[in-house]
Amino acid sequence: MFTSIYEDALARPDLFHWFGIDSREFKSWLEDLPVRVHPGLVDFWDRTGGGDIFESETLLGPLHPAEAENVLNMNEYHWNKGLSEEMVLFHIGRFMSASHVDFPKHRNSVVTFKIDSYEIDKKFATFGDWYTNTLRAEFADRYGLRSS
Repeated sequence: MFTSIYEDALARPDLFHWFGIDSREFKSWLEDLPVRVHPGLVDFWDRTGGGDIFESETLLGPLHPAEAENVLNMNEYHWNKGLSEEMVLFHIGRFMSASHVDFPKHRNSVVTFKIDSYEIDKKFATFGDWYTNTLRAEFADRYGLRSS
């Protein structure tokens, strides 16, 4: 069994700074969103509103007022720079991550991109797999988070 982002946040709250979210406002925002997102990401946003974690990572917030931490603002910028509009960027930091819905196959995945590119580097079936194999793999030892 893997350790979740929520368990790590409980163990080290100093490393996880959630933005918070109004659930009703979020549900309305989600209904108006022009693209679909991975259900694990929807659950994460509904619980946390996104946030800043570790020393360098931002999990963009759907309702965050700051342009650089707001999902739609950051996605509009990256869509204009060539990011596929099937992708919803949700993480920026040492690398970038997005939700990807492959409409012809009706498959949801969470992807990471190669550095300085929108080319997919890795795919994960769940938000938990993404966290465990990317950010947690990078930062767990540094911050003394218990092994999963």
